[in-house]
Amino acid sequence: MLIKFKRIFVFTLAFIQYVFLHSCRSTWSYVSGRMAQPGPDNYFNSQYLGYINFAFLMSYGLSVSAIGQLGDRMNQKFFVLIGAFSTCLIFCSIGFFLHYEYKHPYLFMILQILNGISQSTEWSGLLAILNNWYMGPNKVLILGYFSASPCIGNIIGDLYSGSLIGKHDLPYYAPIYMSGLSLFTISIINLFALQQAPFPNETEELVEHQESMSISLEPILHISKENSSDSGEYSLPSSHFYKESEQLSLSYYDAWFVPNVAMYAFAFGCIKSVYYILGFWLPEYLNKNKVPDVAWITAMTDIGAAPGGIIICLIGYYTNKRAIIQVPSLWIGTVIMIIINYADNLTIFGYLILVFIIGFLIGGTYNNIAALITVELSNQDQLKNNKKATATIVSLIIGYASAFSAINQLIVPLVNDALFLYCGIMSIIGGIVLSPLLIKEIKRK
Repeated sequence: MLIKFKRIFVFTLAFIQYVFLHSCRSTWSYVSGRMAQPGPDNYFNSQYLGYINFAFLMSYGLSVSAIGQLGDRMNQKFFVLIGAFSTCLIFCSIGFFLHYEYKHPYLFMILQILNGISQSTEWSGLLAILNNWYMGPNKVLILGYFSASPCIGNIIGDLYSGSLIGKHDLPYYAPIYMSGLSLFTISIINLFALQQAPFPNETEELVEHQESMSISLEPILHISKENSSDSGEYSLPSSHFYKESEQLSLSYYDAWFVPNVAMYAFAFGCIKSVYYILGFWLPEYLNKNKVPDVAWITAMTDIGAAPGGIIICLIGYYTNKRAIIQVPSLWIGTVIMIIINYADNLTIFGYLILVFIIGFLIGGTYNNIAALITVELSNQDQLKNNKKATATIVSLIIGYASAFSAINQLIVPLVNDALFLYCGIMSIIGGIVLSPLLIKEIKRK
């Protein structure tokens, strides 16, 4: 019973840690949208906001790719918390400059570059910690639930911003300080309470508990032995990943040749671009079109994505399929985005419903790949003797996707009036990239 309690406790701490980290991102998204509006409180124009968003995502993507691998090679708890405390310091600095009205755009550019570097340790590090604690069928469900943490964080950030600025008309720095303080509080708690992996005797208990379960989970995703035999073009000989008598750390280069990693990295780049375009630019788009209740409409993306990621995970778990759910979700979401793009005089209720559906389908697929698929890819048979591949695989997929979405941040100001149409095109491309897996799953009985 003690080991079960510990697993729940670790999951809860990891979940809350990422919730408050992501609340910082959505808070900045709302505040920066206000800062880019014309008027006396203007700090920069929308084009420069695109440069700032590009700087954050590019520094985040490159840092995840470069630094994320360290999560497999050092104490994972400290790896996570170093980034968390750095993010707290950066957000306090942003709040300070807003508080004293330093209207120097390059300051916010530099701070967002540093912010991208500091946040690069969080996702891969936390997934690696959860991978240490969970095995077997429980892991699929647990990671599905964990995928909701970015959405909950975004909702909290939107609530901070919407209530403090939108409702109570407080200064821009108020929700920035609130988000930074929330992250600092949970990071202090995790400094003392979070255990990165079971102790040796607890590991034996976990294995015994797993062996006592009658249910066994075959690797889904078509990445099992069956997949290894018919997907040679995506894999390297197993000697690249492990030797019989010793464990090796998976290199960033070799990780690209793990079955389906490159395919999911390219597809996830398109999906992440859509998700972050909506996250960063939807508030500015709605303000420009004089739509009221911006914070609440923006929050619907994440209110939909949270259950969407869990439900897509559960459907995949029970049907033993992945792409057959992900690809239609992307394409149906595209139809909804095209409807919004060409609809005239949408009511607030219409925006709320349609943005919720987009969040459920596109955001749900995003969460499903970011949390569950990346870890499943690191648990393939080719890596069975390599227990330290999780952070490397995660950092590769997340890093590439972040860098690709950063480039799209430069394109958005040029197509701002057709924001949803552009997002729809990216979703279609993401689905096309996953089509080979979709075809394999349809053929597979």
